[in-house]
Amino acid sequence: MASEKIPFMLLPENFAKRAGRRFRAGVFLLPLFPQLKSTLQKIRADIEPDSYLSASVLSSLIYGILFFIVSMAALSLRAQAAGPADSIPTAAGLGLMFWALFFILHIYYPTILMKKIAAKENKDLLFALREVIIDVDGGVPLFDAMKNVSHADYGYISADFEWVVRQIESGIPEREAIKQLALKTESEFLKRAAWQMVNALESGAKMSDALEGIAGAVENYLFREIKNYSTNLNFLLLIYMLAGVVAPSLGITFMILLSAFSGLGVTMENVAMLIFGASVLQIILIGYMASTRPELFGG
Repeated sequence: MASEKIPFMLLPENFAKRAGRRFRAGVFLLPLFPQLKSTLQKIRADIEPDSYLSASVLSSLIYGILFFIVSMAALSLRAQAAGPADSIPTAAGLGLMFWALFFILHIYYPTILMKKIAAKENKDLLFALREVIIDVDGGVPLFDAMKNVSHADYGYISADFEWVVRQIESGIPEREAIKQLALKTESEFLKRAAWQMVNALESGAKMSDALEGIAGAVENYLFREIKNYSTNLNFLLLIYMLAGVVAPSLGITFMILLSAFSGLGVTMENVAMLIFGASVLQIILIGYMASTRPELFGG
């Protein structure tokens, strides 16, 4: 499994590594973010934390400069009578604000990715556990069962078991390698499954019986995710209909009624702003529905 990429990082990975070695801001910022190293390791990012911090500073700085230029142009056009110098402080403040915002996003997005990886691991874990149970019941050793899972297409679960197999092949005892998997994963169910494997190996219990309960818990969890999403989707669809149909029509009606009392009138700019606001709200709702959809069964 390839390492996760930060989607809004403007610097390519190779350039980010070189920039981190030359631009040493990350070395001074690293004590402020002690958990960043472990987070980058868990999302399989092939970059050192100080280099990532330096690249984050540069990438967010580019965003800040872009927003400064856009804000400068917009403010200068709006205040045509004033000179462009009058817009510099406001545009600089907006650029600085966006630089800080994007820097915070760069820093905390690996944590978001880590949680997404854990959700994907929970999705694929059920099928991987079923394969391990079938193999072990058929007389296949646990090591070979894990190797079969590592060669299958179970996403991050295959990558995790491949890591365990490499650890065992390098000379680390089987129980110790599985313990390390339990400690490094963020998936609650994979952690529980790994500890069940360790307990079964230490006590001599039947491996398939130890994993069957975890597989059942994962299956129940997946069905709860589907049920909860279906319940939330009904409410989100209601909000979407209000934003897409009710808000524009009633908004124009209210503007007409208010114009009769205030004399402001209904202009094309007001209608365009209303339609634009409704469109933005619809896009946000669609994005939220897509981002919260459970990634189940190949979703």
